Amino acid sequence: MNRIYSLMLPLLLCAGCGGGVATSYVINGHVSNADADGNIVYLSHSNGDELVNLDSAIVDGGLFSFQGEQEVPIMAYLRFNRSLDSLAAPVLFVLENGTIEAKMDTSVSTVTGTPQNATFDAYKVEAHRLDSLRSLLHDRYLELVDDGRMTAALEQSLYGQDCRLDDEEVALAYRFIRRNRNSPASLWLLESMQSRFSEAELDKILSEFGGRDKNAPILTDIAQRLRNADKIEPGNPYADVALVDMWGRNTSLSGYVGYARYVVIGFWQAGSEPSCRAMVRLGQLYREFGYRGATFLSVSLDSDAEMWREQVQTLRLPAHQCMAADPDEVESCYALASVPAFVVINPDGTINSRNLTIEQLGGKLQELLPYRVRRDTVSRISVKTDSLK
Repeated sequence: MNRIYSLMLPLLLCAGCGGGVATSYVINGHVSNADADGNIVYLSHSNGDELVNLDSAIVDGGLFSFQGEQEVPIMAYLRFNRSLDSLAAPVLFVLENGTIEAKMDTSVSTVTGTPQNATFDAYKVEAHRLDSLRSLLHDRYLELVDDGRMTAALEQSLYGQDCRLDDEEVALAYRFIRRNRNSPASLWLLESMQSRFSEAELDKILSEFGGRDKNAPILTDIAQRLRNADKIEPGNPYADVALVDMWGRNTSLSGYVGYARYVVIGFWQAGSEPSCRAMVRLGQLYREFGYRGATFLSVSLDSDAEMWREQVQTLRLPAHQCMAADPDEVESCYALASVPAFVVINPDGTINSRNLTIEQLGGKLQELLPYRVRRDTVSRISVKTDSLK
């Protein structure tokens, strides 16, 4: 009797699923770590900033299972309590109707079995491969620096390799999002990767989403940012924003614009390593181009003023240093998806260029401010007094 029931169970779970479409899900889980036996695995869903447990199961003999119905596919996690993360790595997957196979390991956990999870898992495998290659490059860089064997040529080569891997990561995510628009994984990936897409790519993505997802918060946020970006396209007036200087005095961007000079603005965060590296480079550009007719202003989007001031002093950043009075307002006005980001304002107060990288900024300044001999480097010409008679 039990044997007959076990054979009938899969059919019962799919009963009423006309046309072979599953109306319920079964998650068959396996945990490779023997120490996991007797512990609870949670099936959780992210609800904003916290995880909400949908179900739980006890690991028995390395196995666990979940059953249920999911009308609309959602992103979910299989995990142990945070204090027991060493038992197995948590795994993000698409909770959808069908038979789902989960393998939880201490290093990498995987979920396959249904169409959406098969494509999402394939994406994660390739993304992990690219990320591992970048980690190896980073380790190689540190090794060369520590051994004193780093040269300018080697540094440039490693930087180029890292940029190519970064481009591959972005292209991989972009393809996945566009090809899997009906999967909640595409929205999850868009939210985590949006800062690395160009505005043209984001606009293309928005144009392709529809149906129940068109009002998803991430899509409305991106749409608003793109509308803000239209207002500060090159040729449009700059947006004035409130700032606070190093001494805590209230000021604004308008206090730095004009005076027959270009204004170079670097948006950054003191707690971001890429931001700090870019600000050091911005200081070098200031020393090179500041005297040629450009005002340099660094605007921090930090909320911790003390940490910001300490980082400015630690990095010995020159030129004008301010903190945004309202970081959210600055991010909105200048359509900032990530930092560091650079904007150049013309002497007449119109936007010259925006969303520049630090490398692009150097080229733009060379174009706008070609070399002029500094007054303090001009050789003095001795004049004989008889020539004045």
